[in-house]
Amino acid sequence: MTDDLGPALSRRLSAEPADVRRSLALLGEILSGGSASTTTANGFVETHLGVPHTSLVSERVDLTNTRAVSVGAALADLVQEHAAVLGPVEDDVPPTWQRIDLLDEHVSVPTSAAAFFPAGTATSADVVVQLAEHEYEPQPASLRVLSRPGDHAAARVLADDLLATARRDKGFYRGRVLHADAHLPLKLKPTALGPGGRDDLVLPGHVWTEIDANVAALTTRADLLRTLGLGTNRGVLLAGPPGVGKSALSRVVARELVGEFTVIIVDAAAASSVLRQVYRETTDLGPSVVVLEDVDLYLGDRKAGARGTALADFLAVLDGTEEYRDVLTIASTNDPAALDAAATRSARFDAVVHLAPPDRAGCEAILRRLLGPYGEQAVDCAVVADHLPPGVTGADLREVVRRTVLGHGDHLTTEVVLEVVRDGRWQPAPLTGNYL
Repeated sequence: MTDDLGPALSRRLSAEPADVRRSLALLGEILSGGSASTTTANGFVETHLGVPHTSLVSERVDLTNTRAVSVGAALADLVQEHAAVLGPVEDDVPPTWQRIDLLDEHVSVPTSAAAFFPAGTATSADVVVQLAEHEYEPQPASLRVLSRPGDHAAARVLADDLLATARRDKGFYRGRVLHADAHLPLKLKPTALGPGGRDDLVLPGHVWTEIDANVAALTTRADLLRTLGLGTNRGVLLAGPPGVGKSALSRVVARELVGEFTVIIVDAAAASSVLRQVYRETTDLGPSVVVLEDVDLYLGDRKAGARGTALADFLAVLDGTEEYRDVLTIASTNDPAALDAAATRSARFDAVVHLAPPDRAGCEAILRRLLGPYGEQAVDCAVVADHLPPGVTGADLREVVRRTVLGHGDHLTTEVVLEVVRDGRWQPAPLTGNYL
């Protein structure tokens, strides 16, 4: 067998040193019964770098979800530029690309792939770049650049170049609206906020004054706060009963800032499991607005026996061991008394904005908006507002109008709306009895 390989090996030995190492590695595989294969992750690395994988060095960087997408895009460009050879990262699983839906465009990036770059292409030495997904780790992915020990400096340079290119040119998620998935490892999905602005909300003037003062920490007053060393992070807690417009208000603020800011929507399920990871993403997303919904569901009072890691994560990211810059947190709760005292002190929630059910004038204004042209011509909204029971919310008024339209079509009059109000079926009835 060795005699048959003699001429081929002789020709190989006259080639470049790297090629000699690859030939010797291949010969070793053949003589040992072919235990390694280029179709496996280790075989791919050994074939192209010419030494056993156990003798290589790896320059590794753990990646957030945001950075994994941008690094994948930067790696895809490098593969195309140098016509790199691709192989598996895990066992014999082929390279995997993921299609990212950005709503207004689509990009396709590698999520699990290995690429061999010969010396003189991506860097000065032979290297294999691996982009690997992690299913059961807090960090969703990692970048690894493998090289021979003597070429570690070149591997480090390439890793730094990929990270710099990703941050500078591949910020696909920056300035968008993202929804946080509730499972580890965290994944962010581009979404939309829908239409609507300040004119669509009927709120007291002092609410907008307080909101604008806190937003200024990251906009018009940001430079001065940095100069004074006061920091730009702000936390605003919107408190009030269901239906008074907490979610609508947070989305109006997000809508005004998106583009210059990245917006991350975090519901209660996600916040209870991936809150720390959400804030880590902001380091790559630039100035950010984090919208936390229904925080009373996971920031319970420890004195009342609340348990879990969500409160600890919240304290760490808003004013603890992990520091972040230029993050506006807008949270909402139906029950501020249920929150742990540590969560509501200054530098975590710097402002607590209480939203109450609208007064009579507010109800009239909301009805007029909901009824559109009918509220100006066919329905006397002031009369309807006079007949509403106390504590009616904007959500209640919306249901009054919806039931009126469902029952009477476009035959909308003051008396028709009053009939619906008096009927009372627009109010949620309390649940009673036993249920199986």
